[in-house]
Amino acid sequence: MNGRRNFILGVLNGVLFTVGVAFTNPTVVLPWYVSQLTQSNVLIGILPALQLGGWALPQLLFTSFLQRRRHRLRYYRRGAAVRSTTWALLTATVLFAPQRAEVVLPIMVVLLAFASLSGGFTGLAFYDVVGRIVERRQLSTFFSLRNFLGGIGALAAGFVVRQVLAAAEVNLQAVGLLYLLTWVFTTGGYLAFGNVKEPEGPPALPQRTMRQDLRHIRKILTEDPAYRAYLSIRAISMAALIATPFYVVYGAQALELPAVVVASSALALVGGTIGSNVAWGWLGSRGGGWLLLVVATALSILPPLLALGAQALAASQATVVVVGAVFLALFVALGIVTGGQEVTYSVLAIEISPASERIIYLGFTNTLVGILTLLIPVGGLLADLVSFEALFGAAAVASLVAAVLAVAALRKHAPRRRGPVEPTLAPEADGV
Repeated sequence: MNGRRNFILGVLNGVLFTVGVAFTNPTVVLPWYVSQLTQSNVLIGILPALQLGGWALPQLLFTSFLQRRRHRLRYYRRGAAVRSTTWALLTATVLFAPQRAEVVLPIMVVLLAFASLSGGFTGLAFYDVVGRIVERRQLSTFFSLRNFLGGIGALAAGFVVRQVLAAAEVNLQAVGLLYLLTWVFTTGGYLAFGNVKEPEGPPALPQRTMRQDLRHIRKILTEDPAYRAYLSIRAISMAALIATPFYVVYGAQALELPAVVVASSALALVGGTIGSNVAWGWLGSRGGGWLLLVVATALSILPPLLALGAQALAASQATVVVVGAVFLALFVALGIVTGGQEVTYSVLAIEISPASERIIYLGFTNTLVGILTLLIPVGGLLADLVSFEALFGAAAVASLVAAVLAVAALRKHAPRRRGPVEPTLAPEADGV
């Protein structure tokens, strides 16, 4: 009975969180709003980087602490309370001083950093608990259901976003509504997962120092070639993310598209995610994580290529309708890739990590990913110093290299046949 209840609450958590984040999407809404307050592409890149990856940064610091405790849900609840409070303060700031860049920007940097860093604690506890309430054969279904149902809700949120951003061109205070909705829905998600019935955890491990953890990680990297390949491909794929916050800025500033088209990118992004999640879940349940990785990295080449294509069309005097269609197709492709990566990294991180050491595998992986996510502002620097086209070209090259390495890893590390299913633990992404 607890198994079904926990599964439902875990999916509900993902649905509410996905809908909540959709209102202040770090790919569309956040960079658009920040671009109304500053012309610095570096700063426009910093805030989405904090929201996307800051939560993963401190996880390595928490691994030893959590490994010594058999019940970990309480730490999820404490971290969630901190994150909810932080988002409430951020909402109040945007509601009462939406146009004062000297007030909003520094407060936003501090609060997003704090919310994201506290999310490192909740994230590690969350995925450890998920690994004990969801069987391996249900993992791709679990994560794809969270994404699919959450995507339907996010689609409705996208219509709200489009209306609010259109109104915000006249009055930026309207953006405060989006932050309020993010706070309400994400808090509901925290409450849902906070009420799961946590099963007994694995035996507590003896206390280790950070130095001992680092030595153990070095041993893992030396002796586990599949994990090394996974980390390498993740790291290279992260380089493609440096372009992600700048697509919407590019459409508004360089392509000079109408506000309604730029605002519709939120709907296109969610539409791509929804439309693809059933396929990702099906593919993962039949082909495993390595095949998912090949497909996800190959498709990640599309968004930067479509951005370059939109620029070529604009330069050739194509109509706004044609350029806008390619621009929105970019976000559909980005949504497909985003949904695929969420399922892929969740499934594959579980498949390659031993259950007894999954906390340290996940902690190191997520900390590394968090560090690399903070390189997103480098994309803004590249756009400022060279051009948006150079930024998108670099992202396309990184995606191509990652896809080639993923194909090689599939051939080398994917199991020849699917073995018996066993209960296991879980991985990454700020859907907690």
